[in-house]
Amino acid sequence: MNRTLKLVAAAIGALVILAAAAIAIVVATINPNDYKGRIADAARSATGRELVFDGDLSLSFFPWLGVAFGPMHLGNPPDFPKAGAPSAAPGDDDIFLSIKGGGLRVAFMPLLSKRVEVAELMLDGLYLNLVRAADGRTNWDFAKPGQTPAAPTAPAAPSPQSAQPAQPAQPSASGGAPLAVAVDTLSVKGASLSFRDLGTGQQFRARDLNVNVNGLAPGGDPADIRMTVAMSGQKPDIEADLSVAAKVQSDLGGSVLTVNGLTVTLTPKGGVIPAGLGKMELAGDLTYHSGPQRLDITRLALSTPTLKLATNGTAALGTPSFEGLVALSGSPRKALESLGTPVRTADPKVLDALDLKLDVQAAPAKVDVRSITGKLDDTAIQGKASAMPGAVQVIRAELALDAIDVDRYLPPEGDKGKAPEKGAPPAPGKDGKAAPQNGTAEAKKSLRGIDADVTFKAGRLVASKVPMTNVLVRLVADKGLLRINPLQLNLGGGAVNGDITADTRAEATRSRIVTTVKGVEVGELQQAALGKRHVSARTDVKTDLTATGDDWNAAKHTLAGTASLAMTQGTIHGFQIIPEGIKGAES
Repeated sequence: MNRTLKLVAAAIGALVILAAAAIAIVVATINPNDYKGRIADAARSATGRELVFDGDLSLSFFPWLGVAFGPMHLGNPPDFPKAGAPSAAPGDDDIFLSIKGGGLRVAFMPLLSKRVEVAELMLDGLYLNLVRAADGRTNWDFAKPGQTPAAPTAPAAPSPQSAQPAQPAQPSASGGAPLAVAVDTLSVKGASLSFRDLGTGQQFRARDLNVNVNGLAPGGDPADIRMTVAMSGQKPDIEADLSVAAKVQSDLGGSVLTVNGLTVTLTPKGGVIPAGLGKMELAGDLTYHSGPQRLDITRLALSTPTLKLATNGTAALGTPSFEGLVALSGSPRKALESLGTPVRTADPKVLDALDLKLDVQAAPAKVDVRSITGKLDDTAIQGKASAMPGAVQVIRAELALDAIDVDRYLPPEGDKGKAPEKGAPPAPGKDGKAAPQNGTAEAKKSLRGIDADVTFKAGRLVASKVPMTNVLVRLVADKGLLRINPLQLNLGGGAVNGDITADTRAEATRSRIVTTVKGVEVGELQQAALGKRHVSARTDVKTDLTATGDDWNAAKHTLAGTASLAMTQGTIHGFQIIPEGIKGAES
């Protein structure tokens, strides 16, 4: 028995020696550089382009089947127009792709089991030059010589067979398993990409592109992926640095792809994304399920130095939809300043603290914000809203505030009354009235396409320095018919109720205003708004007025209805009935 084992071991050893000797002979006798011409001829035959090897090729066979190559480049089609762009690098007009060097190493033995194990794929100095000519041709169209590039067509409607759910990978016809590919290390160093549209002048360039991928294999441990790149462009102007890092893992069937620790960092340096915006970072975890085409989103947040938008939820990609929680926090004031649009308010401390949480369910047919909670500065907010697009937009909303001082959010006192920088009042018509504005007609047309029901509540509200409590306003817009009812609030120790209607469906808007004011102390309103009292009195007002017209100048000529005013317990302040001189003589 031992003799048999020794003979088998000796035979195996002899085979290994023979295999090693055969590989050594192959490596010694085969020079891959002898095949450069054939490779170039095959590339020319297939693409009509010149493939030029500026360096040498080398091979290795065991334990790694590998190839290393030096500089090479692939040209543009011979008849492709020259770009002539001042920003183009030397030789850009003639080159489609170039590379300084690289290599590929694949494990030899796993190939016998239909497994491709890439030990290393390395590309150094890759340059990809993409150009769209003024006539619409592109240098990345690889139609064979003599063929007309295929015109883009709309995707064909899916057949009943293609509409069926994706099936798992099947074994090959020979009965073997499908080819499995694993990459231990992918490295791209110092790459760059250029895109130019000669017809529009649009340009984009990616420089210093570096990509590293370690341990990429289906069903294996998470692969570490990292990328950095500097970007610039024109039309639109952009200048920014981008970096991406993540741990990526997939199951053996490729039906579940998990991305953990995703971090995408964008540092703008000018252009359409102002440098003042600061570094932006997108971070979180994602899981994609290919069967149901579902994306699970966990702790995904987009952050800037001034604002943060975060979400947790689920997105369906087949029929687009989203359901989950969305949170927005930060300083709106500082965010606007970073965008170069500072906001001026009477109180410079407002708009500095926002913290909102939304429960969202969104689909193309309807967006439903099922709850809104949070704070703006020191105002607590609660509410909900929904919208359905269509020929008639359906809007429903409820918003409740505990307390807010509107005056704090208005422009400073010195800014009030300033004429707008652009535009002018409309020229008067023939009868001296303001000529109708196209904006009014467009606004009325838009209102006819809206079905809205909006309710606003505030426990305490200050406007024009006048405090109001228990504010309740409901606005209903029914395809051009607007009604505010109820309109309720308390002020000055009394109550105000209103019912306002505006019918914009007619050529001229028909309006009706019904109000009831009961027990309002006008002296308190004067004290709050003006800082002093001229008259004190309990005031009751009733109105029922109608008018027709799209603006006040037109409506005032048709004003009709009834109105009543009653004042009790009145006092006139600061009025001297008996002059000082007479009072002195009497004494």
